[in-house]
Amino acid sequence: MASPSGRLLRADLHVHTRHSRLETLPILGARDCYSEPREVYLMAKARGMDLVTFTDHDTIDGCLELLSEEGDLPDFFISEEVTARDPLTGCRLHVGVFGIDERLHGEIRRLRGNVRELLPFLEQEGIPAALNHIGSSLVRKRVPGRKLVDLAGLFPLVETRNGAQREISNSLAGRLADALEKRSRPVGRTGGSDAHTSRRIGWAWTEAEAVDRTSFLVALLRRRTVPRGESARLAPLVRDVYRIVLTYYRDVAGNPRGHFSPVGRRKAAACALLSLPLHFVALPALGTLVRQFRVQGASRRHGRDLKKAMQMGPADPVFKMESWNRIGIPEAEFPVLPAEAWVPRQESEGA
Repeated sequence: MASPSGRLLRADLHVHTRHSRLETLPILGARDCYSEPREVYLMAKARGMDLVTFTDHDTIDGCLELLSEEGDLPDFFISEEVTARDPLTGCRLHVGVFGIDERLHGEIRRLRGNVRELLPFLEQEGIPAALNHIGSSLVRKRVPGRKLVDLAGLFPLVETRNGAQREISNSLAGRLADALEKRSRPVGRTGGSDAHTSRRIGWAWTEAEAVDRTSFLVALLRRRTVPRGESARLAPLVRDVYRIVLTYYRDVAGNPRGHFSPVGRRKAAACALLSLPLHFVALPALGTLVRQFRVQGASRRHGRDLKKAMQMGPADPVFKMESWNRIGIPEAEFPVLPAEAWVPRQESEGA
């Protein structure tokens, strides 16, 4: 158990800054968030987060910018959301990695093309890794239930409370974590807002018994965490999309942060003007609705497949779990805890 001096610390483990780029239609030069790193940090603290981190897509530039401006912050650690591919299922996954540095970021970038090579590296380095918003990662790919459990079982952590996902998607992630535990695979559960505007920062978070950022990261390694907060509601999601679109047009018009080169800005401006009529006919709202419909459909399908897979016995030849490699914690630094299952305090149980 945690030491008597420990308390419940909160951290929103899924939040973005303006350094997160939008991969769709790169000619637009758009980003999926326009919040300044310092703004995100201050908002997270104001919303009750004891610790803060950023998980921008495949970059730690937002983290480095904050540390360059503010110096070392004892309540901040570097993280990112890695876009990784699983060669066996063909899925493109988003992986939250926490407590890294520039060297590790470089290695992660090199290995992210194969998640089955990336995860053993993270395990060796003692880096907590979470499978993020699994429901939205399965929209284009139908993975048999048993293979889905095998895939999730590669991860020490599963994000079961994402503030930008509807309840059905978060429920699928929770059921997946339950399936792993029924197969004697310990798994930690995390939560984060997945905020792409400052308005939703801290709507979901992760709690752990800890005293500082180091012991919080150890709690992640030991899978002793509890997700809290809300699932997404449709109206706030649509509002966020329009906020991002409006900020994008301002960014193209004034280029206040220097996101565009002169040539890139001209191309982006031409594309923005061409797409402007589509925004007037509510294309962002329609796109959001279609995306949510597809995620819900995928979550239902995979939920049914998962239920069928869990009805098979452990000895069933078509349901073979991968061999489990637990993340090791150096004994010289941290004492090994008793093997009994950790039970969170009553007041910290997930919503």
